[in-house]
Amino acid sequence: MKLILSLFLFSLTFDMNSQEKNYFYEIKKFDNNYSNKAVISRFLHSVGFRYYWATEGLNDNDLIYKPSETGINCRETLEHIYGLSIMIRNGFHNEPIIRSRSYPDLSYLELREKTLANIKSSIDLLEGYDESDFENNKVIFGDLKFDLYNLFHGPISDSLYHIGQIVVFRRASGNPIPKGVNHFMGIKMD
Repeated sequence: MKLILSLFLFSLTFDMNSQEKNYFYEIKKFDNNYSNKAVISRFLHSVGFRYYWATEGLNDNDLIYKPSETGINCRETLEHIYGLSIMIRNGFHNEPIIRSRSYPDLSYLELREKTLANIKSSIDLLEGYDESDFENNKVIFGDLKFDLYNLFHGPISDSLYHIGQIVVFRRASGNPIPKGVNHFMGIKMD
């Protein structure tokens, strides 16, 4: 009876811990599928995974760090990445992009959660895309409309660039990313 109770409590604890993990804690397993939808989704999962671990456990000292007097600090870089996540989300949702350069009303945790939510929203939408959506949906800036593929060399690539900056900033401020993050495998080895 004790063994059964112990196993039940262990499975309950394991299940609760797995539910607490954020969607981007690791990159989900994918089928061998190289369609447009699958490749773009995989790329966005990589952005979310890298952002999740680059921003996990940032502290006040990390947020104010900047490499030089003329540079921007980590918090400002996070705000920029959030703006990029809005561009990505709006692009895939066929909604106009209205740019803002600053989000001072958001706490660091709100900024982080909203950025991850925007990336997740784009992934969720892609699940229902068909080939015509890639042709019909546009990245909209005012009266200008661009193909969705502009998101790759625009805000998606730019977000990866700046996520790398966050990693460097936090390392320089004495708080490197958690040990065990394997970007190649898309997992966190505990």
